[in-house]
Amino acid sequence: MRQGVSEQEINENHERFADRTALLKRHGYDSVEANAFVLRQLPRVAGKILDIGSGKGRFLLELLARGYVVTSVDIDHTEQRFARLNVAYEGLDERVRFLQADATCLPFGDAGFGTIVSVNALHHFTDWKPLLSELLRVVDPRGTILLADFNETGYAVLDRIYAAEGKVHNRTVYKGEEIADVLEKRGWRVRTAEADCQWVLVARQLPF
Repeated sequence: MRQGVSEQEINENHERFADRTALLKRHGYDSVEANAFVLRQLPRVAGKILDIGSGKGRFLLELLARGYVVTSVDIDHTEQRFARLNVAYEGLDERVRFLQADATCLPFGDAGFGTIVSVNALHHFTDWKPLLSELLRVVDPRGTILLADFNETGYAVLDRIYAAEGKVHNRTVYKGEEIADVLEKRGWRVRTAEADCQWVLVARQLPF
């Protein structure tokens, strides 16, 4: 038993996770390649790392596998538990600190993180402006903010899967250009990129 869970629960969760990963890929979203694409957009990783939106830990696992130590925040205890189980399966528990918290009101001091990442979580926020304001508060002015989410092709994949399961994938519609505009007006340099199912925005005050 680890972290209050059994090896059986860890293994059963991993099987579900692997099945979901395969299902996403069959429908056109290769999460492994998408995460690799997102990581390639990071000019550098420095300082403490903050992951916004643990979810099931897909992107978090990529960071941990590369040797980074990460603080991961999610408001949803259930989703974060899945991330904990996936991290435990890979034996990477020592590299992550999980915290259940509202990302629009983070329990951290100012300018404490050198790198902030949020992947496929923005569409779960009813309003991105309070989130962005809080990220700008806790990031080091010399640091990096990376935001990534599904594009319309990616959402179409999720919609097909959810519809087949008799569910609806709820999301907030927003424009990445508006986020970039706010950052640039605050003095941040912004670079964007897009792949088949994914868009990425990277912001720094220092040159890339």
